[in-house]
Amino acid sequence: MSFLDKIIDSVKDIDLTPVEKYASSAYDSAASTAKDAERYAVGAYHGAGDYFERTRTHGEPDYVRGFVAGMIGGLVGTGIKMIVDRSLPTAQPQEEHDARLQIVEGAEEVTNTDLNRNKEETAQQAINFAFGALVGGIYGVITEAAPAVQAPAGVPFGAALWTLAHKVALPALGLAPNPLKQDLSLQAGQLGSHMAYGATVEMVRRSVRHAMDQEDLL
Repeated sequence: MSFLDKIIDSVKDIDLTPVEKYASSAYDSAASTAKDAERYAVGAYHGAGDYFERTRTHGEPDYVRGFVAGMIGGLVGTGIKMIVDRSLPTAQPQEEHDARLQIVEGAEEVTNTDLNRNKEETAQQAINFAFGALVGGIYGVITEAAPAVQAPAGVPFGAALWTLAHKVALPALGLAPNPLKQDLSLQAGQLGSHMAYGATVEMVRRSVRHAMDQEDLL
């Protein structure tokens, strides 16, 4: 008997029953986990659909409630955007910082005051939140006038805000370079943080707006 024949005979004598049982058990476990995951995904999808339908703005527009709900969403969204900005490799967009700094320095000239660095940073953050709240309020009013705007969960709103601010307004004011000359990774980071802002604004706005209707506030 050749050496190869001996190896084949020894392999034939191996009892693979435990391996087969383990493989069968692992397959059954994986299949069960996949079904659980599928049920969870379906439940989450229907739950989100129910939430969006339940909190959808409809009926006669109420611009005061819309503005207030949007402002609250804008404040929360600004906080989320700041967290996202700091977590991205691109860090906080420098042009936004420069724009706020120019506003603070302009105010210092008009009021003939000289703020120290810490107070300037505090003033910049106040401007940041005020701008975020104002934009959120405007979005809330637009949603009252055109309820279809709320359907995509605020993401297009965030993308549109990034386009207007970083591609039009800031370059026109000389606070940002030509959009065609900006690094793509920087643009992607800025776009992502603005989309997170938009989505947060919409989620908070619709929740607050729904609560206002339920409790008959304002």
